[in-house]
This record gives sequence, C-alpha cells and structure tokens, in this order.
Amino acid sequence: MRSHSFIVSLLLYIRISGAFLLRATANLRAHHHSWNKNEQWRRYTNTAGISTEDTKNESCVDNDVLQPTDSNKYPSTPTFRECLNFALPAFGIYVCPPLMSLIDAAFVGRVSSLELAALGPASSISDSAANPLLFLSIASTNLIAKSFAQNDQPASARVSRTAIGMGTISGFIIAALLFVKANTISTLYCGGSTASLAMIQACTKYVTIRALALPFVVITTIAQAICIGTKDTKTPMISVLLAGACNLFGDMVLVKWLGRGIAGAAWATSASQIVAAGLLMSVLRKRGFLRKEITNNKGTKDANEHISTISTIKQLLAFIPFLYVMMVKIGWHNSCAAAGASLGGVSAAAYTALFSVTMLCMVFGDVGSSLSQAFLPAFERPATSKSAKPTFDMEAAMPTIKQLLKCTLSISTFVTALASIIIGVLGGRITNNPAVLSEMRRNLPLIIATLSFHGTAVTLEGLMLAQKKFRSLSACYTGLAVAVAAYQVAIRKFGLGLTGVCGTYVWFCAARVISFSALGGLLRPRLWLQRMRKEIKLR
Repeated sequence: MRSHSFIVSLLLYIRISGAFLLRATANLRAHHHSWNKNEQWRRYTNTAGISTEDTKNESCVDNDVLQPTDSNKYPSTPTFRECLNFALPAFGIYVCPPLMSLIDAAFVGRVSSLELAALGPASSISDSAANPLLFLSIASTNLIAKSFAQNDQPASARVSRTAIGMGTISGFIIAALLFVKANTISTLYCGGSTASLAMIQACTKYVTIRALALPFVVITTIAQAICIGTKDTKTPMISVLLAGACNLFGDMVLVKWLGRGIAGAAWATSASQIVAAGLLMSVLRKRGFLRKEITNNKGTKDANEHISTISTIKQLLAFIPFLYVMMVKIGWHNSCAAAGASLGGVSAAAYTALFSVTMLCMVFGDVGSSLSQAFLPAFERPATSKSAKPTFDMEAAMPTIKQLLKCTLSISTFVTALASIIIGVLGGRITNNPAVLSEMRRNLPLIIATLSFHGTAVTLEGLMLAQKKFRSLSACYTGLAVAVAAYQVAIRKFGLGLTGVCGTYVWFCAARVISFSALGGLLRPRLWLQRMRKEIKLR
C-alpha cells in the first residue's frame, strides 16, 4: 500500500505539472531573433577597459547601448542545456555553506561536547546576521541581468558599485551591533537564564569572532549575485569551493592541531569568508564592474545618458519588500518545526529526519529562483515617459519561461527521486527504530508532493521579482502567513499529527504555484477561451 500510494502521488504530480506547463506556455507565441552571446560578451569586456586597443570605440558602443530596447533586441530563448549549465554550478553555491557548518561541527565535536552544543546557536546567530541585507543580493541580480542583456556596461558598473558600497556600510553597522550585543543575543539563543554560563561564553566567543568578518560575508553574497546576473555561476562556485577548502584547512590547524576549539573554528570560517570576498572582488574589478562613471570630453558626466547614483539606490531599496517574504518563509519553517517537536516520541523523531532530508532537497530546488532572476529581467521594457513605469514583455518572455519551467521540472524530478531513495530505501541508516521508520515512510508521499511543487514555486517567485510585482508578492505571502497560522492551530486542535505538519508543507508550496501563476500572468482564461473559439470556427 505504501509503494502504491507513492506511485499514485508521483503520477498525479507529473500529470498536473505537465498539464499546467503546457497550458501556461501555450497561451502566447513569442517572436524573437537570434542573439550572439559571444559577440555581446566581447563588446562588454572591450567597453570595460580590458582591451586598450578597442576602447577607442567605447563611445560608439555606449551610444548603441543607450538606445531603447525593442523586441528584436531581447536575448534568445536559452536551450535546456544552457539552463542546466547555469543550474549545475549554482548547486554548489547553495550546498557548500551547510557543508562548511558540518565541517566545523565535526572538528569541534572531537574537542568538546559543550562547545559542540554552543556551536549550534552560535552558527545560527552568525549565519542569519546578514539576512536583513539579502534584498541587496536579489536586487543586484535583477538589475545586473537587465543591464547586462542590454550590453549597458556603465549601468552594470553603477549597480555593482552602489550595491557593494551599501552592503559594506550596512555590514559594518550590523557587525558592530552584533559584536557589542553578542553576549545578550547568545544568552537568548542558548536558553536564557537557565542556560549554563560556560555554554553562553563559548557561544559569545564564536559570535564575536564571526562578527569581524560579517562585512566580507555581505560583499561575497552581493558579488555572487552580480555574477549570477551575468549568467556566470562558475565563478561563485569556485569562490565557495575555495572558501570551503580554506575552512577545512583552518579547522585542521586551529582546532585539531592547536586545540583552539570553537574559537579556532570561528577564525577558520572568518578567514575563508575574507578569501572568498577577495577573489570575487578581484574578478569583478577585472571585468570592469567596479569601474567609475565614464566622463565625456569636457570631463563632466552627461545627466541625460547616465542614471544618478541616488536613482540606483532607490532601485535597490525597491526590493526591501523581499525581506517580508523571507520573514514569512522563516515563520513557516519555524512554526512547522515547533509543531513537529510538540508531537513528541516517535512522531517528533520522524519529523526531525524528514525535515533534514526535505531541507537538503529544497536547496536544489532553490536554484529555480536564480534561473528566473538571471534570465527574465532582460524582458523589461523601458518606460515611455518619465512618469510611466517600465513594463514586462510577457509575450517575448514566454519561450524563456517555458524553458526555465522545464529545467525546474527536471530538478524536481531528481530531488523527488533522491528523497524517495533516502527515506524509502536508506531510511534504516537514519534510524534503527521500526516505529520511526514506519512513520517516515507513511508520510513520504507528502514529502514527495512538497518537493515537486517547491522548485516551480520559487521559479515563479523569481518571475514575480523580475516583474517587480512587490505588492502582489507581499499580499500573497500575507495570506499564506495567516493560513499557516490557522493550519497550525488546526493541527493541535484536531490532532492531525505528523501528517498535518507535512500537509502544511504541501499546501504552502502548491498554493504558491497557483497564486504566482495567476499573479505572474501565466493563467489567462479569457485568452484560452478566445483561442478555443477560433479553433472551433476554423473547424
């Protein structure tokens, strides 16, 4: 029965996803022309000053770039292989940070169990400290993707400089606050007044050291976002791998050989983050992203050709509503974790195992958001007047959206198979309790459904960000937050147990797919009816 229910749920998902994909992408026909990406990159690097011989024609290139973008200047539809070439290195960007935390835990755990206990809350504090500035990374990817597609190198450099500058200043402010309030925050995360003094001191020590490198963490995330905006995921992956290698070497020297414990792990992680920031900044400088504004022959900036820095700051700040989205997502995960822990016994143990597998698989699906933010902002049409706002050319973007959804569907298929193998086949290696294993496998179809919808949900969320529909996005997540709170009350009141908790995950992801499809403009019933009527008349 278990295998039968799993197969039925998987086939149902494939049927629903396939139908949705066909209907959502068949409603419009995009007319696009081929676009030579190699030539675009050559012109881009030439205008960046890398080749001194070609900079003589820089003014001509800039004049071409500043012309309004029409439909025949949109980038061509990426192939499925191009999408995968983008997505595969991006997996490393998402997967390596949790692995770095695991490396720290492995080394610290061999030195002291007390410091290992303190490492959990200390890592949570340090890793989440930069979250208030996450909107700068989202904004950078979006704006860079648009300017890069238009071959507007001055705009790309302006966005890069402004975002990194804002991130650096804000990072130092947050780092100072974290350094000063490290003991207070550590006491709160370690359990308040009931926590042991030694554990609080160990946690505070780790947080204060990590706070020193916080500005470099912000710079790294923004620099990675800039690279992703240029459809380059290999450079960020290399930086993350380099950081991981430095962290591993630092842990071996400071923790294992010198016995510095949790402080040594903090210094190793901080050093690795500084190295990653240095590598990415060097790459951006060589590519011309940190170059100052181009001046005309009189030595002054042309206000008609260059957007002011203040305007760029406003464009970056426009993505602040995404912080609210992050808060709702964190609240969703935390409320489900609290509900799962409150079940106690076998159900709580099964939830912990399922949650760990689900979070690992969701990391792969999150790549869909980067896909959308890298490929879709290029389809934004410039405003026709100063008072008007830019619009998103949905018709021209539809073939690209179709390819992104196909790539996301492939990733979802992979992660569902991965979760099925880990829980269904290798579950006995996670726990040796037959009751816990039985509870895990009983809720496996719900986990499969969650992972099936998650990749599509974040991809469509990226579409909403590319369209800059922040109000619709905020309103949608407000409704989701209220519904999740009501769902949690129902779980406790009606005793829905672990099935109810897993059902919350399914509903949250499925509701986003439906909502974002409607708000993003993929679902157009009137257009479908018109096409059906035309087909009937033709017959």
